[in-house]
Amino acid sequence: MSIVKKYQLGAMFAALLLLSACEKTPPDYRAPVTLPLYTEGDADNGALIYQDACGQCHQLNPGLNKKGPQLMNIYGAHAGALEDYTYSEGLKTSGWVWDAETLDAYIADAEKAVPDSKMLSDPMPDAKERADVIAYLSTLRAPVPTTDDIK
Repeated sequence: MSIVKKYQLGAMFAALLLLSACEKTPPDYRAPVTLPLYTEGDADNGALIYQDACGQCHQLNPGLNKKGPQLMNIYGAHAGALEDYTYSEGLKTSGWVWDAETLDAYIADAEKAVPDSKMLSDPMPDAKERADVIAYLSTLRAPVPTTDDIK
């Protein structure tokens, strides 16, 4: 095979790679929250705690996962269900729904709640702080976009 043909094949291969890279996988969304707001905590204080304790690893925008998955519409969602984030096997198979009880246990001590948890945060022993964070998480509600919204 001549050098020109090798170059042409290499250029075509590079072009195909570039074109396939342009096709971005759309972000995964959780269904809208159907549970009522959690009112046993202070959501405003929970937002501050979230920013300090959780914001480094969690985003609130679908498709913008960081070290942890995005958390929009987390309250009432099935654990480990986003397709665009790689969860630990324990969380994927937990069967959990993120409600006040499961969130409380997980935020209190993720490694104790799910032994192979990927969440590396320090335990949050203060029940009032956890209630405030859960109250805040319960306010994170956004409609699932339609295909018209994604364009």
